[in-house]
Amino acid sequence: MKHLKILVVDDKKVIGDFFILTMGYYGHHITVVHDLPDTLKAIKLHQFDIAFMDMMMPDKDGVEVLKEVKAITPDLPVVMMSGYSLDDKRQQARLLGAVDCLKKPFEVDDIRRVVKEAIGQEI
Repeated sequence: MKHLKILVVDDKKVIGDFFILTMGYYGHHITVVHDLPDTLKAIKLHQFDIAFMDMMMPDKDGVEVLKEVKAITPDLPVVMMSGYSLDDKRQQARLLGAVDCLKKPFEVDDIRRVVKEAIGQEI
């Protein structure tokens, strides 16, 4: 099993901690950022296998962040996350290239499923 480089973009520390504890347990490298400037810096410095991004960020809408990320790394599989019912935002995200949208709270099996669908790898 290849260890993945996973980017997590969320303003809530608990989400980053969840990925570190769960995906880190499987040996994957997790980078957690909390705002747009750090997101753009991370994707310019590192090559990630997949990214998980919150739809509702304090400094910029998640769909806007997705646009900027896709402009830099168009092939990066991005999974959007939201605790709200944002069907219009989900549709926009999919049109911009998001591979899926996870509804918070989600479980490890949800992450495993979406990673397998997005990049074809079991984790």
